[in-house]
Amino acid sequence: MTLSSSRSDLPKTTRVSAACVFLFMSLLGCGGAGAPLFATTSELPEGSRRPDGVAVDPASAPPRAKDVANAEAGLVTLRTPLGTEAVLVTVNGFFRAIVDEDMEALEALFTRDALSISTTYGPSGSAPSAPLFWTQRMRRLDYTKLAGEVVFREAELEVYRAEDARTSSPHPAIRVEALSTGDVVVRVPIATSRVGSDRLLGDEIVLWLRREGERYRIYRIVEDFQMP
Repeated sequence: MTLSSSRSDLPKTTRVSAACVFLFMSLLGCGGAGAPLFATTSELPEGSRRPDGVAVDPASAPPRAKDVANAEAGLVTLRTPLGTEAVLVTVNGFFRAIVDEDMEALEALFTRDALSISTTYGPSGSAPSAPLFWTQRMRRLDYTKLAGEVVFREAELEVYRAEDARTSSPHPAIRVEALSTGDVVVRVPIATSRVGSDRLLGDEIVLWLRREGERYRIYRIVEDFQMP
């Protein structure tokens, strides 16, 4: 039997479907038949799409952190008190720098207005700056002789916070009213003040520490010591 390929031999429904497909493809512009008849995205007018709403009221900055505040102050930010570990870091760093005669490390532990008060010379008004005083001491005395010696024992330290010192001053040379909130006073009994005939330290040293950020720096040094 010979098969015929004439389109007239196709069923009527098949011929209609084929015509619809051809018309649809022409409208879409497929096969290079022409540009599409509907608007594309690139032809949409600009500014028709608006962004989603955003907050225009920025959050207010928190108040500056304080050590203490009154309940009547309203919104406040309190700083977490530094623990004893921060005190020990400064005290240990102080004596380590002395034994190593590392003046750069020692100066980094002082506040900008640190003073070295000698009870031998009277009031603190005549006290020299701490960096200058210790620079002179290291020029005249050999503090490396303390290497290997027990200079102080942590278990013997007496630590006073500002609220404690206001009722019981840790040293007569420290004016209680001058203590700021957050200050710490440390009394350090010296285990080795002499090496041979050289007296290198007083029998005790009182360190007045002042908080700066997350550490303590030395604000005042009180010591019964006379430069040879």
